[in-house]
Amino acid sequence: MFISSKKLSQVKQASFIYFKSLIKYEYFYSLGIFSTFAVLHLHIVINHPIESENISFYLLYWLGILFLIWQDRQQYNQTNWFCSLLGFGLLFTIIFRPLHLWNLDLLLFRSAPIIAAFGLGLMFFGLGLRHHWRLFLLLCLMVFPYGFVNEFFTYGLHLSELTATISAFSLHYLGFNAIAQDSLVKLPTGQVQVLYFCTGGVLIIWLLKLTLLIMVIVTALTWRQKLGLISCAVCTGFLIGCIRVALLAVVVNNHSLFEYWHGSTGGSLFMALATIIYALFCNWILPLELLYSTEKNNSVIPVIVNHKRILFLLVTWVGIILTSVYLIVNKRLLNTLTLPDLIALNSWQQVKVKSWNNQKANSLADTKMAILQSGKDYTYLRNGQHLELQMRYFINTKGESNPFLDQISANLAKDSQKNIRYIKEIGYYLLYSDTKQAYLTACINPRGGGTITSAQFMQNRYTYDLTWNRLLPWFLGKEILRDNRCIWTQLSIPLNGVVDSKVYPVLESFWSENYMAWQSLFINIY
Repeated sequence: MFISSKKLSQVKQASFIYFKSLIKYEYFYSLGIFSTFAVLHLHIVINHPIESENISFYLLYWLGILFLIWQDRQQYNQTNWFCSLLGFGLLFTIIFRPLHLWNLDLLLFRSAPIIAAFGLGLMFFGLGLRHHWRLFLLLCLMVFPYGFVNEFFTYGLHLSELTATISAFSLHYLGFNAIAQDSLVKLPTGQVQVLYFCTGGVLIIWLLKLTLLIMVIVTALTWRQKLGLISCAVCTGFLIGCIRVALLAVVVNNHSLFEYWHGSTGGSLFMALATIIYALFCNWILPLELLYSTEKNNSVIPVIVNHKRILFLLVTWVGIILTSVYLIVNKRLLNTLTLPDLIALNSWQQVKVKSWNNQKANSLADTKMAILQSGKDYTYLRNGQHLELQMRYFINTKGESNPFLDQISANLAKDSQKNIRYIKEIGYYLLYSDTKQAYLTACINPRGGGTITSAQFMQNRYTYDLTWNRLLPWFLGKEILRDNRCIWTQLSIPLNGVVDSKVYPVLESFWSENYMAWQSLFINIY
């Protein structure tokens, strides 16, 4: 079936007339500018080392924000040029920042979208932002750090132990000889330890995010419907998590099946299942008809006659588009090959360097937030004596845990904590030994002395990072305000029958002489 040229011409003419009418309204430019900013933000998210796996969450919230802009298109207030120019300045202060800073600075990642959106609000709504509170509430919920909820589920609710108990109970009544012991599910064929990210905690948070999105967009909900949505989110996520753990316990002796259901593919399938079940509950608690029962405003949208303002909005939109294209095309993301191949030590000859496998090293991080970007091992020789220097470059860390101590026995790691020492202007370091070698290890900080514990690391951040003289460079996109980077370093020398107390001074001397030089590596990996 072909469309005649006359019919096609009529469609083009109607489309042109409709488009010509649209450009008279401010909401057309607000939708365009917000959409462009959404594309830029989603590009940042998908390239972010931590938040990239949450791209679907950010996409849904941006769609919700654009829906609210369209829904409130008849509620635009007349704003003045002062608010417009102030909003313009806030917006471009954010989007002109290099993309690599968004990956390194979590404070920027959380606050910048809200600041930019506040600028857009001043441009379009003036000081009448209180009429558009849902829009800004969605923005705050989108960038809200939900990580503390994981900690509450882990330590407050003991979700791992609870999941293990429910899973073992279910398997027992299905005919499997299963028992639960703390966070372990034991069967005659094997056992699995239930870690937090294997439970339904992640699913619960995902479904609660969807619930908050629905509650903000649909204002006609009763308190019973809101409570029902929250209850369904929690129960669905928890039960699907228990089913997953039970399945893993059954297939624990089948390596390929266990890896499949324990990996990202199996986790995605369970997340999809939880979402579908939750959607069915939503349709029962919240019929789709309610989504269309919004209040109708029969007033006519006033035509914008201020041509100067329309031109200002058009120039702003074009500027955002060009800036976004420049930032996306001219990528400068994190450089993972940061540590140099040659690190000189006085009177020592470097004989070997080996790059560390990132995928293997990432499993050493104790939290999901800390990301190991690169690592290298250096071997030195002097008068027949060997010295090993190992470095691991982390971003978005809180100064724990030490990847080198994670590889040794728990008893040795616990005993080593008693031998933390301090040198003025060099900071804290830790000495320990096994039967073969003596070790010195610490976290080299971007500013301040070395650290061992998270408390020491964060104290450095508050002392050296959060200072008045760094606020302006941060605001201009030249600095990271709270620099959560760390080079975990370990020096080691073979004992060769010598007691460790005689080797420790040699390691301490190396550490004191080279700390400042090694700290300068952050200049090259910024």
